[in-house]
Amino acid sequence: MMNSFYNGISGVKSNSFGIDITANNIANVNTTGFKYSDAQFKDIFYTTITTQSTNPAQGGYGSGAASSQVVFEQGSPVASDGEFDVALQGKGFFGVLGADGNAYYTRNGSFRRDANGYLVDSYGNFVLGTMNPAFTGINYSDRVAGLMGDYLNTGTPVNNGFTVNSNNSFSIGTTASQGAIKVPVNMYLPPQVTQNVKWSGSLNTNTTTEVVKVDLDPSKFNITKTEDGKYVVSGSVSKEDVFSAKAGDRIILNFTDDNGVKTSFEATLDENLNFKSNELDLKGLDENSIKLDTAQISTEQQKANKDILESPIYNADGSKSTLRVTLERVLPQEGDNIQYKAIAQIYDSNGNAVGNPTEGNMVFDKNGALLQNNITSIANPNGGTINIDLGSPYDANKPGSGYSGIYIKQGVEKNVFTQQDGVAEGFFEQYNISDDGSIVAQFSNGKNAIVGKLALYNFINEQGLVAMGDNIFAATANSGDASFIMKDGQVVNTAKFKGGFLEQSNVDLSAELSNLIVTQKAFDASSKSITTSDQMIQKAINMKR
Repeated sequence: MMNSFYNGISGVKSNSFGIDITANNIANVNTTGFKYSDAQFKDIFYTTITTQSTNPAQGGYGSGAASSQVVFEQGSPVASDGEFDVALQGKGFFGVLGADGNAYYTRNGSFRRDANGYLVDSYGNFVLGTMNPAFTGINYSDRVAGLMGDYLNTGTPVNNGFTVNSNNSFSIGTTASQGAIKVPVNMYLPPQVTQNVKWSGSLNTNTTTEVVKVDLDPSKFNITKTEDGKYVVSGSVSKEDVFSAKAGDRIILNFTDDNGVKTSFEATLDENLNFKSNELDLKGLDENSIKLDTAQISTEQQKANKDILESPIYNADGSKSTLRVTLERVLPQEGDNIQYKAIAQIYDSNGNAVGNPTEGNMVFDKNGALLQNNITSIANPNGGTINIDLGSPYDANKPGSGYSGIYIKQGVEKNVFTQQDGVAEGFFEQYNISDDGSIVAQFSNGKNAIVGKLALYNFINEQGLVAMGDNIFAATANSGDASFIMKDGQVVNTAKFKGGFLEQSNVDLSAELSNLIVTQKAFDASSKSITTSDQMIQKAINMKR
């Protein structure tokens, strides 16, 4: 009876422990990154009763709590709005630096930026990782300081901040080298100055016809006066002067005198490009000062469309300009080759031409391949020289040459592609966390820069970790030291970082409620055995009396 009494008491104590564990699990069902515990029980000891039987009789002496085992199963990822929220999918832990200077470990990826620009967890512990070696502090120019102040809405210029001048890969180092991670908002990417501009594609070779008036030299014409006081003008027009001159074109003759009186007459070219006017009556003009002031030919000419190639260019001071190359087909065309006049000019942000233009020409063969080009660079008034690549000339020994840049294709609309190696200045916009734990800053110029990397810690024996409260664990001799998984000298992550998500508690509420009911029944049964044993002991005492 005494044994049963003792067994009942031990059962009450052990099941009470089980209820505590289950209650704690249920209480943390909504705790981010929480890992539930599983209560483990054991029997205590036995006595052996000597009998004549081959098998000895044994009597047990109750149960006890063996341990509470943390179950590090994966919790479900849930989308979150936090800029630095991140969930781990796989094995491993985040590292945080406690106020006592010791490292602790957690699965709670609810991170935020503190007042000093450091990444911290929900309890203010610094998140551990490695900063990009290219991350550095800089002083801003007056112009950038003002823009940064406006950008951050500080009301005053921001004179200094940070930049990341390289996105080269870097090692996360060792577990001992991990430290607090800075995630500032006063970040700036200086512009990458444009040094090279390349155009490639086909030009528009279409032409239009229009009537134009071309000035002639009146001193080359003959003027005779008739007996009746009238005037006759004769002369000719050469193809060298006006390439489009032809029979039937009108010659416009403009007379004037010293009094400013003017009058005009017309003549017509014959098939030999000669003309002779009718007798012209110049009454009304001072006969002593009459002169043929100007002369023009009205003729139909081909006019080539201008092709304009444009590219943005970025300067060292952060300003943006435009490089424009104007290509105008030279008419009339001589021979089979097609020639273009080329002018390169830089324009500022207001559309004003700055610096000196570069002039040259481009020549293409009848198949459209580039034969000659002498527009290769232009001086940038904001500093330096910009190389202009319009393609390499045709070389019979080099397949595809003559078509690597600008070429012409009959009957096809202009289709030109622009490439330049400059990048505009960038102001910080937001952070995100990539799959490998990189903390990536996004900038207004479309560029991204890795600021740092989160550390992912692993342990030989996770069960050896000791819970410290605040959803963090501490390493012990049983867990072993925190370590990185290495392969071929490189750190290998055993988990995927899922930015914009949080890992929920792995507590299964329905399972825990079932455990609670079972444990409660066991507790009640143990209580009943105590009551029964007590009643039997009282009866035995009464029998003795």
